[in-house]
Amino acid sequence: MNLKSFQAVGAICVTALAFGLISTATATAEPTTSNRPLAAVGSDTIQDVWNALSNTGPIKSVASYNAFGDAATIVTKTGVAPITRPNGSGAGVKALSASLNPLNHVYKDSANNSFTLKKNDVDIARSSSSPSVTGTDLTFLPFARDAVTVAVKDAANRPLSLTTQQVANIFSCTAGDGVTIDGATGKPVLGTMTFTPKLPQAASGTRAFFLKAIGVTPNTTCISDAEQVYPENNGEALVNDGDIFPFSAAQWIAQKNGAMTDTTTAGQLLADIDGLKAIDQNTAAPALAPGDLYGDPAVAPASGKGIFARDTYNVVSSGVQTSKLTYNVVLNNAVSTSLKTTAGKSIITKFGFKTLSYVGDWTMGKKSGYTN
Repeated sequence: MNLKSFQAVGAICVTALAFGLISTATATAEPTTSNRPLAAVGSDTIQDVWNALSNTGPIKSVASYNAFGDAATIVTKTGVAPITRPNGSGAGVKALSASLNPLNHVYKDSANNSFTLKKNDVDIARSSSSPSVTGTDLTFLPFARDAVTVAVKDAANRPLSLTTQQVANIFSCTAGDGVTIDGATGKPVLGTMTFTPKLPQAASGTRAFFLKAIGVTPNTTCISDAEQVYPENNGEALVNDGDIFPFSAAQWIAQKNGAMTDTTTAGQLLADIDGLKAIDQNTAAPALAPGDLYGDPAVAPASGKGIFARDTYNVVSSGVQTSKLTYNVVLNNAVSTSLKTTAGKSIITKFGFKTLSYVGDWTMGKKSGYTN
């Protein structure tokens, strides 16, 4: 670990509107009407960029609903029965599965309430992680490049550099690679910092990706149930010095740049991992840009331990591409054609993501079965 006296990333802050960025209200607003032909649910990592694409951008056919909101339930389309918001990538894919195959799948929310959806109640699941189920029913279409690192609370604003193994040891409370365990508290210690690891809620795609990247299965001895319930990419999880939490670099950049609501506060910063930076150190808010942790957006990233660059996805029925129905042509335009336009790419970039050379490419899509 490298802890130096230096100002945290993003400390320079100028109002977003003065620089022509998308306003927070416009970017994060859910659809005001539910009569659009397509409905999207799921990941909160890419919900805000989707709100901008569908409310002010080129994809007006999609009603994209936030993972969390003031109302506990949503009505995805006119005349559709309300359902509990799918609060993350996994929940979004389950809701899509229940909509596409209602005879065999029922959507259950985190409280185990069951909802029987009708065909096409949900058309798109936003996902920040790749498929976890084998099969050919769904296609995970590439959307945009992100990177996941950890955000840390440190009132001294000292830059933090960690190795993959150090992150793994911190989140499993295991000694090694410079990490020790405090005998009184059981918390991991590195240098002068005692860490309290925290995780997003169970349906989070960022959580699933991060745990795979560090090769850890969380246990409640190290991270209590109460510390595994946070919304993704929310600075409110970082309260005390040493609190550490996985965070999407794209979300951090978008929040700091003013493209969406900023949940972070002073004394919170992103760590480098294996010497790679999540943010380009030659940039500053409101023009922060992705760093080398994102990798090459022309090449699909590998997966597994030590890989922190990730593609995010729009999940749809695998039958969309081959169908001749007008309805499916509209859906294909939303998750493929329109994202390749200058307007679509511009919005994706404003929200801290790198645009993919293969965005919406069906040949690069990953297949999956329905999930319960």
